[in-house]
Amino acid sequence: MLASAAPLGGAAQVPATAGQRQPLRIVAVGDINLARAVARDYIVPGRGAEVFASVRPALRGADIAIGNLESVIVDRGAATDTARAPAFAAPKAAAALLADAGFAVLGTANNHAWDLEGRGLLESLAHLDSAGIAHAGTGPTPDAALRPAVVRRKGWTVAVFSVTRIFNYPDLVVQGHPAECCVAWADTARLRPAFKAARDSGADLVLVMLHAGREYQDLPPADVVATARGLVRAGADAVIGHHPHVPEGVERVNGHPVLYSLGNFVFAQHPRWTRRGLAAILTVAPSGAMTVQLRPVVASETPHWAAGADSARVAAHVRALSDSLARLPRTRTRRNVAPPGPRPGLR
Repeated sequence: MLASAAPLGGAAQVPATAGQRQPLRIVAVGDINLARAVARDYIVPGRGAEVFASVRPALRGADIAIGNLESVIVDRGAATDTARAPAFAAPKAAAALLADAGFAVLGTANNHAWDLEGRGLLESLAHLDSAGIAHAGTGPTPDAALRPAVVRRKGWTVAVFSVTRIFNYPDLVVQGHPAECCVAWADTARLRPAFKAARDSGADLVLVMLHAGREYQDLPPADVVATARGLVRAGADAVIGHHPHVPEGVERVNGHPVLYSLGNFVFAQHPRWTRRGLAAILTVAPSGAMTVQLRPVVASETPHWAAGADSARVAAHVRALSDSLARLPRTRTRRNVAPPGPRPGLR
C-alpha cells in the first residue's frame, strides 16, 4: 500500500473533543456500474451476491464505506442493458446488494445520473433510501442535490458531498440543460457556503467526491487540478476523484489529501489500466490527523484485491503519477461556471 500522513486542517474548530472520538476508518472506492454485464450475468439470474464477495469483508470492516454509483437503479423486471448501451440502468435488486456489501454512502453526481432522465434519477434515489444507503449529489432540486450525506460514527460527524464537473451533453456541462434541476455541479462558489453550513451544523469532517477529468488519461487536466485544489481551499478535508476509469495520482493541498481518480471498482472495461483501480483507506486519529493508504484493486464485474507483483506494479504506477502531480503549478481556481440563471426543480 501507499501511505502518507499529515494533520487534518480545521480539527480545532469542531465541537467534539479528541477524548470523545475514536479512530475513524473510511474506505472509498471508485466507479460502480451495476448495469450491463453485471445485471445480465449476475443480478438478474440471482447471482448478485458474487459481485462483492471478495471485497465485502473490507467494506463491511470500515466505519464508513463510500463509492461512486455510476448507474441509476430502476425496476425494469428482467430487462437489462445491452453490452454497449450508453445509458446505465441497474436492476432494482442492486440497491440491496450495495447495502449488503457494506456501503454507507454513495455519490450519485456523475455523467450518467440523467441516463433515464428525472424519472430514473428519483426512482434510483428511492431504491437507495429503501436499502438504507445515504446518498449525495442528486435530488429533485438544486439545493437537494447539493445537500451532503451525513454519517455519524465513533464520535465523528462526517458530511459527504458528491459533485460532477463532466456531463453527457454536447457542451459537457449541466448548466442550461434539464439536468441542471437535479445534479450537483462542482461550483466552488456554491460549495464554499455549503461546506460552512455543514460545519455549522456539526460536521467534523467534510469529504467531497469529485467526478471529473478525462477518460483513460493518466494525469488530470489543468482545470480539474484547479477545481480539486479549489475545493480544499473552500473547506474540504479530502477530495476523492473518479470518472477517468483509471487510477491517477495523489497530492496534498494545504495538508489535505486529493485523490484525483480511484479508477474502476465494479466496471468491465478493456483499455489500459481500466482493469486496475484503488481503494483509499482514510484513517483519522482522534486528534484529527489523517493518513491515507491506497489498496490496489482488480476491477471487474466481481472485483478483488490485487496481490503480490500485481499490487506492487499498481503502487509503483500511482507513485510515479503522484510525483508528476507534484511538479504541476500550484494553480488557483476561480468560480468554474457561469452565474446561475433560474434554478428549476424537478416537476
